[in-house]
Amino acid sequence: MNIAARWFALIVPILLALAGCHELGHMDGPGDYGSSGDTLVGEVRQVDARNREIELRTDAGRNWRIRYDNSTRVTYHQHEYTVTNLEPGDYVAMRTQQDRGGRLYVDQVTVRESVQDRGDRGQKGRLDSFEGSVAYIDNHRGSFEVRNRQNRLVVVTLPYNTPRAVSDRFNRLRVGDYVRVEGKFINQDRFELENFVS
Repeated sequence: MNIAARWFALIVPILLALAGCHELGHMDGPGDYGSSGDTLVGEVRQVDARNREIELRTDAGRNWRIRYDNSTRVTYHQHEYTVTNLEPGDYVAMRTQQDRGGRLYVDQVTVRESVQDRGDRGQKGRLDSFEGSVAYIDNHRGSFEVRNRQNRLVVVTLPYNTPRAVSDRFNRLRVGDYVRVEGKFINQDRFELENFVS
């Protein structure tokens, strides 16, 4: 290998790395690169709970897989949710940071439009239902806990696009009320509300 070829082999990877850094510093959104974090804006494609990654397709058409952790916050209409509440089709702004190893992760997700807001919601599948007594209400997070007849405690969360009638009923809830709800179990201890049956 001659000298020119050796220089070419050394310089090309460096230039590619710099180009990647330049692109990262000019993401789709208003953020500025640095300690305050950059902002990626786009549509959620999927949430990979096993690998703790969010797949995002930006407005520029690029796909990103961004890591998240237990401290990642998701907000929508001044309520907080977990990352697993994100749905494909949600339009979000993600504030990203770099860890000590230089890997990208998201510390804040702001939902600008839910998939329901955008009119992309698919047909509902069969709804789960259960009933019990209200044990605790968290108005800030838009959730409440229900204890059923088997003494099992389930956290019920309001969806992003809560219908007015459901929201009004939630605001009237009091500890001790007996409720029957319909929705979807996210896991055995967490339930996403669709509506109140009684």
